[in-house]
Amino acid sequence: MCTGSRVHDGGAVYSRMMRGAALLVVCCACLDAQTAAFEGVVVNQATGEPMAGAHIRLTNAVNSSAGQPYGAMSDRAGRFSIASLPAGTYIIEAKQRGFLCMPPKEGDPVLRVSLKAAQQLTDFKIEMAQEATISGRVMDDDGDPVAANVHADAESARMMNYGRGGESDERGEFQISVAPGKYYIVADPPGRGVNQEPEIRTDGSVDAVYGTTYYPGSASKARGTLVEAAAGAQITGIDIHLARQPRGVSIRGAVSGAPDGSGGSMVMLFEGDDPWHAGAAGATGAGVDGHFQFVNLQPGAYRLFALWFGKPRLYSLPLDLRLEGGDVTGVNLALAPGAEITGKLEMAGGAGTDKLSVDLQPMEYGFMEGSTPSGEVDASGVFRISDVAPRRYRVGVQPLPENAYLKSVRLDGAEAADGRLDLSRGAQGSSLRIVVSRNGGQVSGKLLDQNGEPVGTVPLMVLVAADGQEIDVDRSAITVEDGTYRFQGLRPGKYRLLAFDRFQFGAEPDFREAVKKLAAGAEEIEIKEGDRKVKDLKLAAKQDADTRPRQ
Repeated sequence: MCTGSRVHDGGAVYSRMMRGAALLVVCCACLDAQTAAFEGVVVNQATGEPMAGAHIRLTNAVNSSAGQPYGAMSDRAGRFSIASLPAGTYIIEAKQRGFLCMPPKEGDPVLRVSLKAAQQLTDFKIEMAQEATISGRVMDDDGDPVAANVHADAESARMMNYGRGGESDERGEFQISVAPGKYYIVADPPGRGVNQEPEIRTDGSVDAVYGTTYYPGSASKARGTLVEAAAGAQITGIDIHLARQPRGVSIRGAVSGAPDGSGGSMVMLFEGDDPWHAGAAGATGAGVDGHFQFVNLQPGAYRLFALWFGKPRLYSLPLDLRLEGGDVTGVNLALAPGAEITGKLEMAGGAGTDKLSVDLQPMEYGFMEGSTPSGEVDASGVFRISDVAPRRYRVGVQPLPENAYLKSVRLDGAEAADGRLDLSRGAQGSSLRIVVSRNGGQVSGKLLDQNGEPVGTVPLMVLVAADGQEIDVDRSAITVEDGTYRFQGLRPGKYRLLAFDRFQFGAEPDFREAVKKLAAGAEEIEIKEGDRKVKDLKLAAKQDADTRPRQ
């Protein structure tokens, strides 16, 4: 009986194993039926001849660093094949020594493909072009060679990724490779940076400083000469005579208010006509006596402020300056502790169960502090926020309930539009009153192509903006991949909705400028509290932005 029992159990186990194996085969077949296949041919763009040995690589179009890359090599007939691809959109790269993968002749500046589940795409053509070489010399205004970085700046935004740079050697000679097209050839010499003192000369000679120069010798791109490169061409004699920079000016002053003898103050300098969107120009430490200087600055608008990183942290108010060619001296940056702000939060319709906090999200200079100023909301709605530096912020409530929005934000009794607070002149003793509503508006819909047909599974961006002139793309846009979009938690008001293909719009800052042009002319939609609206959106085309003036 025992032996028989064991034989019977073994048969049952074997039967279960066979059923499991069969089920696994069926499941694998089902999974394979849901994946896509991508096949095609690689050809020489100039001759149409197939190219063997090209490496084809597919990466996720939304985030190239995420997901599994896929690859293949082209055979003697130029054919390649990649199977078992999950549905989605992929960026296509093709590499072969001496050749570059070219973008489509129209539309996207990037070669890509969108695949649906179980799709078998068999006729995709990848065109490659032989690199052209451009060579020459970089010289100063005495004709002496200069070691500099040299790169090609494409005339067309579609070709922005198709030029390669290099360094000129000790003889000033350079050679760079580019795809067929028209380019500005640019030399960046090792210039004298901010706070690098110019030489003192007593022999009557001038300490020459050179800046970025466009071939053949202009500091302005508008005055540069385009170089046209054909496939396989070897263009020589592109000699760049570096353009001099004007003499730099200086800012000198002192930081006051730091603990006696401690030093350790840092002075930050930003450059730009709009100080709130200025770029970092430099930083320097103040001495124990508090004195600091910035030298070798070019004329323009600047903002500077000081920080002391002890405990508690100390901050100066920002100071705006415009340099017109003369030095600025006697600047004083007075340090003081960060402000303390108190306030009360009201949840319309009654308090929830989540523990909330109010934070002040910096709208610029985010690197200057390790954390965002915030305060927890107690059971009565009261909060307190300490160590608030003088700068601009946007009010946030965390975690914001689903479909909730900030119905009202008032600073010292005055309404703060969109929760924005300008505390750059200080805020000690100020108070906030925040009202949160859980009944925000919603808008959703399908995305349609230029012919009014559903777009399918293509990564696209959808933007909702309350102001067609001032648009925060990072905050107001979402990426969608299934052909539908949805915004919730919208406060009552008028909005502009815009759907577009990010890949068609080139690099910064052209991308943001194009989006602003399109949004300024987009149709307005009014959202009331509690609205649930459905609106299908047709994709905006890049050429619409090219022909539409900024309103």
